[in-house]
Amino acid sequence: MRERFGSYEIHEELGAGGLASVHLARSSAIKNPVALKRLYSHIADVEELVQAFIDEARLARYLRHPGIARVYEYGRIKGTYFIAFEFVPGPTLQQLQQQCAAHVGRIPVPIVLEIGCQLCSALDHAHNLCDEHGQPLRIVHRDVSPSNVIVSSSGQVKLIDFGLAKTKQSTVQSQAGIIKGKVNYIAPEYLSGRLDARCDLWAVGVVLHELLTGKRLFQDPDNLMTLERVRSLPISPPSRSNPDVPLEVDQIILAALERDPARRWQSAVAMRAAFERVAGKRLTHQQLVIWMEWAFSQKQPLRQEHSGVSALYEIVETRQIEMVGALPALSEAAEERRRESVAHMPVITAPAAPPQPLGSWSWIVVLVLALCTAIAVVLALRV
Repeated sequence: MRERFGSYEIHEELGAGGLASVHLARSSAIKNPVALKRLYSHIADVEELVQAFIDEARLARYLRHPGIARVYEYGRIKGTYFIAFEFVPGPTLQQLQQQCAAHVGRIPVPIVLEIGCQLCSALDHAHNLCDEHGQPLRIVHRDVSPSNVIVSSSGQVKLIDFGLAKTKQSTVQSQAGIIKGKVNYIAPEYLSGRLDARCDLWAVGVVLHELLTGKRLFQDPDNLMTLERVRSLPISPPSRSNPDVPLEVDQIILAALERDPARRWQSAVAMRAAFERVAGKRLTHQQLVIWMEWAFSQKQPLRQEHSGVSALYEIVETRQIEMVGALPALSEAAEERRRESVAHMPVITAPAAPPQPLGSWSWIVVLVLALCTAIAVVLALRV
């Protein structure tokens, strides 16, 4: 018997952390499966932690954008606080990076530009939200990173996990000196206690720089050294590692990575407009999906560095925009994603492809093999 939680039927666990667990769940009241996040019962006695969980749920009611994983419902059932998130099938950018590093090579610039456009659209929505009284919420995500961005199986880029988001109306204030978010993607001014929407744009710059180059920008085994790199490491343009990157894209990325926030992009919509000018005609969602499917279908060790670019060229030029199927899951990447955060949602395993009918040549081969087998049997009987 599966566990029942209110109207929800609980399926497998997707993740578990120090404060909450997340399960795949279904409800008769919601058409699609959800990721059900439930605060542990022993946490319910810690007022500050409960209030932080409630703040996350309250914030979610304002977020209504196709590029942000939706929250369907939140509340408390029999003393347990919960949030029901949209379950997003598809790989994270972190999984995409790992797959391309092993089997594909460079991610084509148009793919990165499309991801950047969609990600900036989601952040523009969050950064400019107002409450029901028209007062700006001043939302800052604080955790824009490859593991928190999913390319869904419909081609929609989704920003997930607003659990660390900061707003003007947050009930619980962070302790002084506490930095929240992944250290590789934290803006330099945040290390000094300054936080606004431009911190998210810095993180977008880091994410896209890494997608274009295939390399981590500030990574160091020691977190303190990573933070020092964030403060002072000279930042090279992506084209130095990837000659396919045009000068205009270099300029957009480097502007996002200005350490002085006054010299950085001042809004997500301005950054998106710059991507659109460079991209010209943007990729369709279907073209993005087809390329992603191709990329995750590659299983051989990387041999040809430009294979991803060639595949995208074929997709665009031949206008092969029919849907091919669901994005395949990578079990190891999914497990890593589950470990990272209870708010991360794993990919749905693609159904096995139906057997394909044999072509004419295949039938000829089968008949020849059958004839050879019959002759061998006859000769054996004569002996």
